[in-house]
Amino acid sequence: MTIEEFNILSKDLQNIVKSIPLHWGQTQNNNTDSQINMFAIKTYNELEAAVVSLSEEKKNYFKRRWFLWQCSKCDEFLFCLNENVKPNPNKRDQSYDIEFNINSELRFDLKGTLIPKQFRNNVEEVVANPKAMIDFFYQQQSKGVRESYQNRLFVVHHSYRQQEREMYLRCHFDFKKGVFKQYAENVKTTSNFLQYNTAKADVVFIIENLDRSIIYKINSL
Repeated sequence: MTIEEFNILSKDLQNIVKSIPLHWGQTQNNNTDSQINMFAIKTYNELEAAVVSLSEEKKNYFKRRWFLWQCSKCDEFLFCLNENVKPNPNKRDQSYDIEFNINSELRFDLKGTLIPKQFRNNVEEVVANPKAMIDFFYQQQSKGVRESYQNRLFVVHHSYRQQEREMYLRCHFDFKKGVFKQYAENVKTTSNFLQYNTAKADVVFIIENLDRSIIYKINSL
């Protein structure tokens, strides 16, 4: 992605966020995924044309999944603007997305997400100590043939105003750019990473307060 492509995509995502369903409609499965080639679709207009004949549940699924995928691409791009970060050159390799060039290689699979329902009654505790949430993420995402324990950097979005506003936080890219720069400049191989099985994990929280202010917290720093 070039800076020009990022500028266009990021603005488009901010413009269409109100059109993105708040719920998945259905769970991920190979049968649904095979009905369109989502990864070949570059714009929201193309996506709407591709799903026009599908059920409302499937439309919701693809619209939400495509939007979150595009936000993740933007997050990866913003991380890689930093001198000591580079993307995985092999786009088909699912073992990691970004690599930090410090003393020894440190690679992370980048995951944009939100605080799960089970943890939302104790958000302050989760932010202070996200270990239980991280364990939950790995346990839910690592099943069957999809089981993997690669290092993961979770970008977790939460709004105290309305949970649905996490979608707006996902495309709050100007703010994220500064946060990711702070992370890249301070990350160390000896940072206070969380551990799950053989994997290292870290968390960047992007939080909207009741007064509309946006703050962040990096677990390892």
